[in-house]
Amino acid sequence: MLFALCALAFCVLIGLLVRVWVKGGVVTGADGYLVVDPLQYLNWLRQAGDHGLVRNLYDIAPSPRSFLHPGVLLAGLAHRAGLGLVASYMLFKPVAIAALFAGALLYTRRFLARRDDRRLALVLALFSCSPVAALVGWANLGSEFRQFQFDLITGELWTGSYLWGYLFTAIAVGIMPLGLVAYERGRGGGRWAMGVGRQRRWIALAALAGLFAGWLQPWQGATFAGIVIVGEALVWLSTRQRPPLLRAAIVLAATAAPLVYYLALSRLDDAWKLAGTANSAGAFGGRAWLAVIFGVAIFAVPAAFAYRRVPRDFGALALRAWPPIALAVYVLPFGTFPYHALQGLTLPLVVLGVLAWRRQRRERPLPLWPAVALAALLIVPGTAYRIDNMRKAVAVGRQPHFLTDGEHDALNALSRDPERGGVLAPVYMGLLVPAYTGRETWIGAGSWTPDFSARQTQAEDLFAGRLSPAGARALVRGTRARFLLSDCHGRADIARTVAGFTDPPRRYGCATVWRVTG
Repeated sequence: MLFALCALAFCVLIGLLVRVWVKGGVVTGADGYLVVDPLQYLNWLRQAGDHGLVRNLYDIAPSPRSFLHPGVLLAGLAHRAGLGLVASYMLFKPVAIAALFAGALLYTRRFLARRDDRRLALVLALFSCSPVAALVGWANLGSEFRQFQFDLITGELWTGSYLWGYLFTAIAVGIMPLGLVAYERGRGGGRWAMGVGRQRRWIALAALAGLFAGWLQPWQGATFAGIVIVGEALVWLSTRQRPPLLRAAIVLAATAAPLVYYLALSRLDDAWKLAGTANSAGAFGGRAWLAVIFGVAIFAVPAAFAYRRVPRDFGALALRAWPPIALAVYVLPFGTFPYHALQGLTLPLVVLGVLAWRRQRRERPLPLWPAVALAALLIVPGTAYRIDNMRKAVAVGRQPHFLTDGEHDALNALSRDPERGGVLAPVYMGLLVPAYTGRETWIGAGSWTPDFSARQTQAEDLFAGRLSPAGARALVRGTRARFLLSDCHGRADIARTVAGFTDPPRRYGCATVWRVTG
């Protein structure tokens, strides 16, 4: 299963490299369905390697360096030491694989004693991809937006989505169950009888897991803290045992620290305020309850049968608290992009489902062919659908999964140019400018660029040749950009339009760079 998880993690990147080997060009390093987020991470790690703290480069206006991220910082230091930009980020892909595999393996072993139960639960936890989105998409059910919502929810539940471009998410999802196992051992009582020193070490590990889960992905941190609180409350209500308040407080304080930090960023930093508005549930059509209900139900309905006759130890109660807590984080009006609260939810639902099946089977082994058929149903259609969507996204070419040699050379020239200043480019190249040049761009990621729609229209008008020389001059002067960058996607030759306020163009194949004078 570990080898299969490695194959899933690297298959898109390998496919992109094969395509470049056959057709030429350069892989940008974005090996996910949406390139904007991996390119944001590359932008952040380049800044972190140079400055430690990160600011918003998707706008030429000044902004404070206020963001510190442990994964980005480590990758940035690797890049500063001489490792390539993309390679520095890809260092975390093996870490992400190990975290996901270890988290699922140890969590299934905690609750499932039989090997056949463990194997089924592990393969489903790591590879299940709800077939509901595939049914809706392939059958063309509902509007295009409705299909998007089903794709979104399915992606949030599927391990492959984390390994395709979202490596820090994968690490957070993987270490959260490890943190729960560590906390259960360190809190004392029940099946985990050990010395005080060992208990303290387990509590320290649980606190570290909560700290990094919340720092890498705050939705996981909020869910982790909720599980600890509700789990302890359920133990007290069912057994009247005094909870280990100090140990719980240590873990909760460590988990809360990054959550408070993200809250402060969302209130004090204009870029994070903008991103919070752009990534709110309302910007994506609400909470997508229909997609959530049908996407989660295929795992939740079998899991529901495990809520009868629940053991009264912390681990069993925390396991059953996990899905409701995740849904509560999804519903509560805090933070942004609530769909991320569903990440990692497949693991507890699968474990609960297998526990329910084991209760029905008693001591009899799981029937092989029904188990294989169940795994095939929950893995094959959904995975095939996600891979097909990825193939289409690359084939359409609307996102910069690749660069032409000329585009890559133009970005390298801007990176080496000693003159400071931001860049005005179409959105396609604007997404790449911060990561590949270290410069600000007037337009880039939609959630981090002010007035994105208006800026997109103006930039496209400029590079399509629809502006007069006077209009182009007014636009460029207003952006305060020092450089103009045109890509290889059928842009007009605007050399005459911008000649009055730029130096002669520097051409790199089909890409062009102008320096704005004055």
